[in-house]
Amino acid sequence: MSGKPKVVVFCCNWSVYPGLQLSRMLDDGIDATVEPIVTMCSGRVSPELVVEAFSRGAWGVMVTGCPPEECDHDGNYSARRRMTLLRNTLEQLGISPERIAMDWFSAGESAELKSAVSEFTEQISQLGPMKSVQELA
Repeated sequence: MSGKPKVVVFCCNWSVYPGLQLSRMLDDGIDATVEPIVTMCSGRVSPELVVEAFSRGAWGVMVTGCPPEECDHDGNYSARRRMTLLRNTLEQLGISPERIAMDWFSAGESAELKSAVSEFTEQISQLGPMKSVQELA
């Protein structure tokens, strides 16, 4: 295995990002390159964005959004369906579906988010770097 794992975390602007300041929170204690990307809603994270993250060197991608009962836009349901389909598609291409995680967090759950990102990063470290997405197509 070479280098630190790179993890991309798509963050819902309405639940995860404002209260948590993800980039500051992730600076301590996580032995990886964690790149937060703020989206207006988890439902706006398309499979193409996830594949693009992989093609740019991400070892794993996490999509975070509002808990289902707290979402005003129902984007989390769309995101969950898309990520399930994407996991199945990637598995057909020989990519471990564990490289994609999806979880829900309220604005005040910074400790839970940090723990989830840390656990996901550890899981991704165990998987090691990913083959190039272009090689698999």
